[in-house]
Amino acid sequence: MFNVERVAPAPASLNRNQYNTKDVVDILEPMFYGKCYLCEQDELTDPEIEHFDPHMGDETKKYDWGNLYYSCSRCNSIKGTRHTNLLDCCDINTDVLRGIKCLLPSCPDSDISITTQSSNLQANNTAELLNRCYKDKNTPLRGITRVVLMDKLFELHVEFQQYRLTLKKKMYTPAEKELAKARLTEMIKNHYPFSVFWRWHVLSDSFLSEQLDDVIDF
Repeated sequence: MFNVERVAPAPASLNRNQYNTKDVVDILEPMFYGKCYLCEQDELTDPEIEHFDPHMGDETKKYDWGNLYYSCSRCNSIKGTRHTNLLDCCDINTDVLRGIKCLLPSCPDSDISITTQSSNLQANNTAELLNRCYKDKNTPLRGITRVVLMDKLFELHVEFQQYRLTLKKKMYTPAEKELAKARLTEMIKNHYPFSVFWRWHVLSDSFLSEQLDDVIDF
């Protein structure tokens, strides 16, 4: 997950008890960098407006600007009304990155490692949900969407490892190394797809942590 600064004021449609409208989407999409706030994939072909706290018919929660989030249909359907009391990426006092550690496996068919960094109930609940978002394949369609999700992740992971190799090996020129560092610097920013993984892979790698020490701000 990644932290998001919620834009104010609330879109006008919410005052008319409408939330699946252009003015709401036009603010939510760039506010969340076009990424699902749970799995962090971007360029969504199936974006949905998700209620962070399930409204369960409560009109106040249903049209509350602070309760509307940008997600993909896969994560929205997995979260449903079951997963509540989560880390809130729009809470400026909550560091969602440090709350949950996310690392990629060695191959796409293996499970992603998602571990909590504290005994906080919200962190535990969020880790449980993220585990399902990244791993769930208990129906044929979810099996397909998981393959698509993992393919996107590993395509960028290959690039990440190539940039690391460029910084590591003597065969690359100073200009190539500077470009690799610039690319990695971009990957660990909030706007980048799956930024949580690239951040944790940097934090877990002493070589990269040293190389990017002057740009790490998390």
